[in-house]
Amino acid sequence: MTASIDPITVEVVASRLREAAATMEHVLYHSGYSPILRESKDGTAGLTDCDGRVVMLSGGLQYHFTAYEQGVRALLARFPADEMRPGDSFVCNDPYTSGSPHAPDFCAISPAFHEGVLIGFGVSLAHKSDIGGIVPGSSGAASREVYHDGVVFPPVRFNADIQAIIGANSRVAGVVLGDLRAQVGCTRVGGDKLAALCEEYGRDVVMQVMTQLGDLTARRLRGELAEWADGEAEAEGYLDHDGAVKDRPLRVAVRAIKQGDRLTLDFTGTSEQAVGPVNLVACTTRAGALMAVLTSCDPTISVNSGLSDAVSFVLPEGSLVNPRHPASVNLYFPSAHLVYNVVLSALAQLNPRRAVAPSGLGSGAVTIGYRRARSGKPAVMYELLNTSLGGTSNGDGAAIVMAMNHFTPGAPVEVFESEYPIRIRAFELVPDSAGPGQFRGGLGYAREFEVLEDSTLTVRSSNHHFASQGLMGGAAGKTSRVVLNPGTPDAEALGPLETRALKAGDVIRFERSGGAGYGPVSQRDPDAVRSDVANGYVSEDAARNQYGVETSNPGKDH
Repeated sequence: MTASIDPITVEVVASRLREAAATMEHVLYHSGYSPILRESKDGTAGLTDCDGRVVMLSGGLQYHFTAYEQGVRALLARFPADEMRPGDSFVCNDPYTSGSPHAPDFCAISPAFHEGVLIGFGVSLAHKSDIGGIVPGSSGAASREVYHDGVVFPPVRFNADIQAIIGANSRVAGVVLGDLRAQVGCTRVGGDKLAALCEEYGRDVVMQVMTQLGDLTARRLRGELAEWADGEAEAEGYLDHDGAVKDRPLRVAVRAIKQGDRLTLDFTGTSEQAVGPVNLVACTTRAGALMAVLTSCDPTISVNSGLSDAVSFVLPEGSLVNPRHPASVNLYFPSAHLVYNVVLSALAQLNPRRAVAPSGLGSGAVTIGYRRARSGKPAVMYELLNTSLGGTSNGDGAAIVMAMNHFTPGAPVEVFESEYPIRIRAFELVPDSAGPGQFRGGLGYAREFEVLEDSTLTVRSSNHHFASQGLMGGAAGKTSRVVLNPGTPDAEALGPLETRALKAGDVIRFERSGGAGYGPVSQRDPDAVRSDVANGYVSEDAARNQYGVETSNPGKDH
């Protein structure tokens, strides 16, 4: 290997690697078939080194990086590097062996070669609309083991036979295979770009830069941690239930221990693994927690495998955050989101300068399966449910932003209505939904869907009972809720995990929780309260009762 590389060359090659990953992302989104991929962007693409260490990742769901690592290492365990050839591609989706957050998230991996030598892998992880399972969309509320979630693959070569098997197990085979081919294609593009970079700068230089990028992330993270005072902090949060045992909340607990330039996150005290589908494989738990560590340090630090080098984990086996096979993990995101927020709350005590109140906890997704969509074929509509961010030490939380990623996925109303027999009756912010504080949380939002054909609904929501708690004296936001046929005599509140048959004309209203507040409510600027009232974010009653500001008579504050 080259003894040393000058900093300018390192930065130039790093920029080219970043461009390669961004090109992969562009190919992925512009080649995908499903709205969940091409519109909501539920997928990522990037590059790893020969051992699976992530070098560069592009796309909004940065927490995918731990799944890249585990997916490539699972591949190497089944297919040694010397058995791979140019043109090979592989796919996998087993959460337990390959690290996918849940079975509908397929990982595509293509080895990259330069002059016959393996130089790394192009990798992409993306959601699939339907891979079989007990409900349209695969992620059912009644799932009790991973086998209920659809077809599951260890790393296998991507070929016509595998495509036939996947197609035979999907309700929307054309869309799913189109998305999967887009993933494989973008990983091959990434491999070609990596090989071209080696041709231009030399293989040793490129591979050494790939290593240095991980070292730089680790060094920057350790440097941030070293500036914190040594100490310990604890935090906890709750899910309503797991969909199976509905009278038992589930606890996520963490103890953060900071010593020198290292951090340990101990999840001892977290609930045992759930019967229902809300478990997290350890790979996903680590990812969500590391996103919180990054938020609490310096978010400009690059996301790659170097993040793991300064942080240790204690994840009790058989717990919600490290279940034993074959526990279902299909509704993983609310649990991962809760892990993120709990870790964020603990780290706020260790580094108050970058404290962030928890975001709204009503994350998840809605799935509606149709036997006949506008195309005349079966279809599965899948939409991510965003929440809003909590207040920070220097500003209000943002509305309709997916926490843990600080990313805003969501298909446009026009796409939904043009592709599916559905009408969007409302898409609006919900007044008084944000947690009050010196800096309030972001407002929650509501979205109403009217189905125009008989269909099957699966609600994958969360936290209808437990709101995110305020930080440093801030208050909690409102909880989420889902209502079937709101405003009618037959209106019915649905739980966070339910599957229902819908008739044409039924309306589903999803109200998402707002972010929690930061700092004492009494310290909020009265002018900021008046501005919120003028904008419709806060009602006059809430301004008076929560903040002590009389907006009907601006000169009279209590």
